Amino acid sequence: MIRIEQLDLAFFGHFTNKQFNFGKSDPADSDFHIIYGVNEAGKTTFMESYLRLLYGFLPRNEPYAFRHGRSNLHISALLQLDGETRKFQRKPTSRNSLVDELGNVLPEASLQAHLGGLAMDDYRKLLCIDDDSIDKGGEEIVNSRGDIGTLLFSAAARISDLWQVLESVRTDAESIHK
Repeated sequence: MIRIEQLDLAFFGHFTNKQFNFGKSDPADSDFHIIYGVNEAGKTTFMESYLRLLYGFLPRNEPYAFRHGRSNLHISALLQLDGETRKFQRKPTSRNSLVDELGNVLPEASLQAHLGGLAMDDYRKLLCIDDDSIDKGGEEIVNSRGDIGTLLFSAAARISDLWQVLESVRTDAESIHK
Protein backbone atom coordinates (compact mmCIF):
# COMPACT_ATOMS: atom_id res chain seq x y z
CA MET A 1 0.00 0.00 0.00
CA ILE A 2 1.25 3.47 -0.89
CA ARG A 3 0.21 6.56 1.01
CA ILE A 4 1.44 10.01 0.10
CA GLU A 5 2.68 12.21 2.95
CA GLN A 6 4.23 14.99 0.91
CA LEU A 7 4.71 15.82 -2.77
CA ASP A 8 7.34 18.33 -3.85
CA LEU A 9 7.18 19.79 -7.32
CA ALA A 10 10.58 21.40 -7.73
CA PHE A 11 9.97 21.89 -11.45
CA PHE A 12 6.82 20.49 -13.04
CA GLY A 13 4.18 22.15 -15.18
CA HIS A 14 3.67 25.69 -13.97
CA PHE A 15 4.88 24.81 -10.45
CA THR A 16 8.28 25.83 -9.09
CA ASN A 17 9.28 24.70 -5.59
CA LYS A 18 5.69 23.89 -4.61
CA GLN A 19 5.10 21.53 -1.69
CA PHE A 20 1.88 19.68 -0.85
CA ASN A 21 1.82 18.21 2.65
CA PHE A 22 -0.73 15.57 3.66
CA GLY A 23 0.76 14.69 7.03
CA LYS A 24 1.44 11.35 8.64
CA SER A 25 -1.22 8.69 9.04
CA ASP A 26 -1.63 5.48 10.94
CA PRO A 27 -1.02 2.71 8.36
CA ALA A 28 -4.11 0.91 9.66
CA ASP A 29 -6.30 3.89 8.70
CA SER A 30 -7.46 4.52 5.18
CA ASP A 31 -7.63 8.01 3.84
CA PHE A 32 -8.81 9.85 0.80
CA HIS A 33 -7.28 13.02 -0.62
CA ILE A 34 -9.32 15.62 -2.44
CA ILE A 35 -7.44 18.27 -4.37
CA TYR A 36 -9.70 21.18 -5.20
CA GLY A 37 -9.31 24.66 -6.59
CA VAL A 38 -10.44 27.05 -9.27
CA ASN A 39 -9.93 26.26 -12.94
CA GLU A 40 -6.28 26.32 -13.97
CA ALA A 41 -5.10 26.14 -10.33
CA GLY A 42 -3.05 22.99 -11.01
CA LYS A 43 -5.26 20.12 -9.88
CA THR A 44 -4.58 18.02 -12.97
CA THR A 45 -0.90 19.02 -12.90
CA PHE A 46 -0.72 17.72 -9.33
CA MET A 47 -2.35 14.43 -10.31
CA GLU A 48 -0.08 14.01 -13.34
CA SER A 49 3.03 14.78 -11.28
CA TYR A 50 2.09 12.07 -8.80
CA LEU A 51 1.61 9.60 -11.65
CA ARG A 52 5.02 10.58 -13.08
CA LEU A 53 6.56 9.97 -9.67
CA LEU A 54 5.06 6.48 -9.51
CA TYR A 55 5.53 5.46 -13.15
CA GLY A 56 8.12 7.75 -14.68
CA PHE A 57 7.96 10.53 -17.22
CA LEU A 58 6.49 10.04 -20.66
CA PRO A 59 9.15 8.91 -23.12
CA ARG A 60 8.49 11.72 -25.59
CA ASN A 61 6.60 14.98 -25.75
CA GLU A 62 6.14 15.46 -22.01
CA PRO A 63 3.20 17.91 -21.89
CA TYR A 64 4.24 19.31 -18.49
CA ALA A 65 7.62 20.61 -19.72
CA PHE A 66 6.12 23.88 -20.98
CA ARG A 67 7.63 26.17 -18.30
CA HIS A 68 10.66 24.20 -17.23
CA GLY A 69 12.60 22.34 -19.90
CA ARG A 70 12.20 18.57 -19.89
CA SER A 71 15.71 18.01 -18.56
CA ASN A 72 14.92 20.25 -15.55
CA LEU A 73 11.70 18.53 -14.48
CA HIS A 74 11.93 17.13 -10.96
CA ILE A 75 9.44 15.59 -8.56
CA SER A 76 10.02 14.17 -5.10
CA ALA A 77 7.79 12.77 -2.40
CA LEU A 78 7.60 11.25 1.02
CA LEU A 79 5.63 8.05 0.66
CA GLN A 80 4.49 5.54 3.23
CA LEU A 81 5.11 2.05 1.92
CA ASP A 82 3.60 -0.54 4.23
CA GLY A 83 3.90 1.89 7.14
CA GLU A 84 7.50 2.95 6.49
CA THR A 85 8.14 6.51 5.26
CA ARG A 86 10.65 6.79 2.41
CA LYS A 87 11.69 9.63 0.13
CA PHE A 88 11.65 9.12 -3.63
CA GLN A 89 12.77 11.46 -6.39
CA ARG A 90 12.00 11.18 -10.08
CA LYS A 91 13.85 12.85 -12.94
CA PRO A 92 12.97 12.68 -16.64
CA THR A 93 15.84 10.47 -17.72
CA SER A 94 15.34 7.34 -19.78
CA ARG A 95 17.26 5.18 -17.31
CA ASN A 96 17.90 5.41 -13.57
CA SER A 97 15.19 8.03 -13.12
CA LEU A 98 14.08 6.90 -9.66
CA VAL A 99 16.44 7.78 -6.79
CA ASP A 100 16.33 7.97 -3.00
CA GLU A 101 17.01 11.04 -0.83
CA LEU A 102 20.79 10.50 -1.17
CA GLY A 103 20.67 10.24 -4.95
CA ASN A 104 21.15 6.47 -5.02
CA VAL A 105 19.47 4.88 -8.02
CA LEU A 106 16.52 2.69 -7.07
CA PRO A 107 15.03 -0.15 -9.10
CA GLU A 108 11.54 0.52 -10.45
CA ALA A 109 10.37 -2.41 -8.32
CA SER A 110 10.86 -0.14 -5.28
CA LEU A 111 7.50 1.42 -6.16
CA GLN A 112 5.97 -1.09 -8.56
CA ALA A 113 5.84 -3.80 -5.90
CA HIS A 114 3.43 -1.58 -3.95
CA LEU A 115 1.12 -0.75 -6.86
CA GLY A 116 -0.60 -4.12 -7.01
CA GLY A 117 0.33 -4.65 -10.65
CA LEU A 118 -1.62 -1.60 -11.83
CA ALA A 119 -0.32 0.04 -14.99
CA MET A 120 -0.43 3.84 -15.09
CA ASP A 121 -3.65 3.98 -17.15
CA ASP A 122 -5.38 1.55 -14.80
CA TYR A 123 -4.18 3.50 -11.74
CA ARG A 124 -5.49 6.70 -13.32
CA LYS A 125 -8.89 5.13 -14.08
CA LEU A 126 -9.33 3.57 -10.66
CA LEU A 127 -7.70 6.03 -8.28
CA CYS A 128 -7.43 9.45 -9.95
CA ILE A 129 -10.86 10.92 -10.33
CA ASP A 130 -11.15 14.12 -12.37
CA ASP A 131 -13.92 15.82 -14.35
CA ASP A 132 -13.33 13.67 -17.40
CA SER A 133 -13.40 10.37 -15.51
CA ILE A 134 -16.52 11.44 -13.62
CA ASP A 135 -18.28 12.23 -16.90
CA LYS A 136 -17.20 8.93 -18.50
CA GLY A 137 -18.04 6.97 -15.34
CA GLY A 138 -21.47 8.60 -15.18
CA GLU A 139 -22.17 7.56 -18.78
CA GLU A 140 -21.03 4.01 -18.00
CA ILE A 141 -23.29 3.87 -14.96
CA VAL A 142 -26.33 5.23 -16.83
CA ASN A 143 -25.73 2.78 -19.67
CA SER A 144 -24.70 -0.06 -17.30
CA ARG A 145 -21.51 -0.71 -19.20
CA GLY A 146 -17.80 -0.52 -18.61
CA ASP A 147 -15.73 -1.42 -15.58
CA ILE A 148 -16.83 1.57 -13.50
CA GLY A 149 -20.52 0.95 -14.19
CA THR A 150 -20.20 -2.73 -13.39
CA LEU A 151 -18.20 -2.12 -10.21
CA LEU A 152 -20.57 0.52 -8.86
CA PHE A 153 -23.67 -1.44 -9.78
CA SER A 154 -22.32 -4.58 -8.10
CA ALA A 155 -21.32 -2.59 -4.99
CA ALA A 156 -24.73 -0.92 -4.74
CA ALA A 157 -26.53 -4.22 -5.30
CA ARG A 158 -24.15 -5.99 -2.90
CA ILE A 159 -23.29 -8.53 -5.57
CA SER A 160 -19.57 -9.00 -5.11
CA ASP A 161 -19.30 -11.69 -7.79
CA LEU A 162 -21.22 -9.80 -10.49
CA TRP A 163 -18.31 -10.02 -12.95
CA GLN A 164 -18.38 -13.83 -12.68
CA VAL A 165 -22.13 -13.89 -13.32
CA LEU A 166 -21.74 -11.53 -16.30
CA GLU A 167 -18.91 -13.62 -17.74
CA SER A 168 -21.02 -16.76 -17.43
CA VAL A 169 -23.97 -15.07 -19.17
CA ARG A 170 -21.67 -13.78 -21.96
CA THR A 171 -20.27 -17.29 -22.48
CA ASP A 172 -23.77 -18.76 -22.62
CA ALA A 173 -24.94 -16.06 -25.05
CA GLU A 174 -21.96 -16.65 -27.35
CA SER A 175 -22.62 -20.40 -27.44
CA ILE A 176 -26.30 -19.82 -28.26
CA HIS A 177 -25.58 -17.34 -31.06
CA LYS A 178 -22.90 -19.51 -32.65
